[in-house]
Amino acid sequence: MVKCGNCGIDVPDGFESCPNCGNAYIESENQNSSNKINVIKCSRCGAEIVSDNELCPSCGNKLEKEDKNLKCEKCGSVLLDKVLFCPTCGSKVSFPNKTAQIKTCLNCGNEVEEDVEFCPECGTNVNVGVKTKHESDSTSLEEKINLENIIKPSVIALIVSIVLSIFGLLIGFSWFSFVMAIILAVGFFAAPIDNEVNASIFGFFVGLILGILENPIIGFMFGSFAAGFYEGYFGSHLIILLILSVVVAYVSNIYLKDNVEDIITKFKNML
Repeated sequence: MVKCGNCGIDVPDGFESCPNCGNAYIESENQNSSNKINVIKCSRCGAEIVSDNELCPSCGNKLEKEDKNLKCEKCGSVLLDKVLFCPTCGSKVSFPNKTAQIKTCLNCGNEVEEDVEFCPECGTNVNVGVKTKHESDSTSLEEKINLENIIKPSVIALIVSIVLSIFGLLIGFSWFSFVMAIILAVGFFAAPIDNEVNASIFGFFVGLILGILENPIIGFMFGSFAAGFYEGYFGSHLIILLILSVVVAYVSNIYLKDNVEDIITKFKNML
């Protein structure tokens, strides 16, 4: 006779499972304690269950077992120590109780963990003159300014804003054509700029030039008489366009960067 490790009844020799509860693990009364199967209690009903079972045979509760293996949060695959990406799904691994130092790539500004040697975005060696996240947060205003990242998007946004202004004037939007041009052109092209300081400078430049060109654009389209009438009736909106452009550029760079970059990426993939 053997004893069922789940319900405790005596089971005749030769039975592979308990006829009472269906447990497949039965133990001999004469087994040494060192060979006994580990028994745990169900957290729901309190029944004693063999630890290898996945479900409680009494109430069907799923048993929670301690798993010391690190698993991928996305696909559940078991991960080896110190891996940065899951070999099954490729998602980034988050290590519990690990306070990794964050480094910033000086080439593209992407943040990477201390164990990463090359930036996954641009391939630059991030250990050459690397800055930690804390150091990068305290970067001075002068260090953030990079005119090379401002000139090209500024020229493109200015051309687009002029075209949009002309289109708005043709359909009768009056001076609101310049406001709509600033919101659309500056809002879109400011988002991908590397930081908010350069984005604000970009907005200042576009708003200033478009404000200066407001009356000449009217004169080019409708003649000098119309330009004089426009200026006398509406006045100049240079300050309004300048302030609006800076605000739109800053807000777009802070809150719309990911959305605009996704649009640009999808557009490039379509080409």
